[in-house]
Amino acid sequence: MEKLFPSLLNIYEKVFYQEISHVFKYVLGDAYVPLGVLPKDTYWAVDIAYLDFSKAFDTVPHRRLINKLQSLSLDSNIVEWIRQWLSDRQQRVVVNGVYSAQGLVTSGVPQGSVLGPILFNIFISDIAEGINGKVCLFADDTKIRNRVDVPEGISQMTNDLGKLKKRSELWQLSFNVDKCKIMHLGRKNPRAEYRIFDTVLTSTSEERDLGVIISEDLKVSSQCNRAAGNASRMLGCVGRGISSRKREMFMPLYRALVRPHLEYCVQYWRPYLQKDMDILERVQRRATKMVYGLKEKSYQERLNDLNMYSLEKRRDRGDMIETFKYVKGIHKVEEGSIFKRKQSSKTRGHSLRLEGQRFKSNIRKHYFTERVVDTWNSLPVEVVDAKTVIEFKQAWDRHKAILNKR
Repeated sequence: MEKLFPSLLNIYEKVFYQEISHVFKYVLGDAYVPLGVLPKDTYWAVDIAYLDFSKAFDTVPHRRLINKLQSLSLDSNIVEWIRQWLSDRQQRVVVNGVYSAQGLVTSGVPQGSVLGPILFNIFISDIAEGINGKVCLFADDTKIRNRVDVPEGISQMTNDLGKLKKRSELWQLSFNVDKCKIMHLGRKNPRAEYRIFDTVLTSTSEERDLGVIISEDLKVSSQCNRAAGNASRMLGCVGRGISSRKREMFMPLYRALVRPHLEYCVQYWRPYLQKDMDILERVQRRATKMVYGLKEKSYQERLNDLNMYSLEKRRDRGDMIETFKYVKGIHKVEEGSIFKRKQSSKTRGHSLRLEGQRFKSNIRKHYFTERVVDTWNSLPVEVVDAKTVIEFKQAWDRHKAILNKR
């Protein structure tokens, strides 16, 4: 069926994806998932366990998955379609042109499919039951955070890992212990040892979390270097791959293939040190120089000719767009979990002002949830009252244009 009707099957998957995610009400992903694992203040001592399921998508038992789907408030026709979609699958191995016999597949969800990640998440949806720490899930990426500078903090983390071990056995899934890591945050962290299946978890100072490098010192230099390196290599490929450097040809490729490396999830890891900002901006400086006829002009002149913002200004704009989405409820998160509305009797300004949080550390003020508060609160009413994201972008651009003329 997949070979005969791939496009039709993909459409069906997307339709059922919407139905399942609506009924299940599960947060499949968000630009700020990592915010859920960071401490409220960097003076806290926090341990984060990064857990990895071994061959997660290949080992989900079909019968247990169907039973789990039937226990939810899903239409029986949807459950039956998924059962048929998973059943009677066969696979074989090819080595040096020699084919093995066909084997029936009785477990696993198809990798690369639309439904695969959500079906896996449904299967392990009760992972957080009885867990004391904060659990964050995205497909087969699982994280648990516990504060460990309080009484019982370390024992709670140990108990949580023990519960997960038992639950994985119940699911017939296993952890890849060699890839499970523990990160210790905070200056006074006791750096305790934790075990899964009698194996001590390896301590790590950096971990790639949904494509973003998290460092135990909460600095973003490693992520900036990685993003700039990937973008620079892609820019080189683009430059070598096309003969024309006309802006009509070159700039769409830059925007589609290069700039996303510099801006992926950047509202979470936005640089605040000048050296890190320069590393990112250097890639765009180089790109704009490659456009025919602009090499001898200054960077700002090149940006003006190409009708572009610097990356720093794009990050300012992106901060406000994401804040707008949270305040207006476009991002579906628990109310008050990201921002708190400011209660004030003042009549000046708009009615959607946010309340800044108190913190002791210097790093905390650069978190997305803290750095956007003053800028958002200072916006005029006509910008904040936009009905849609597109209207907000247009209102923001007009607002900045007026400020730049002053």
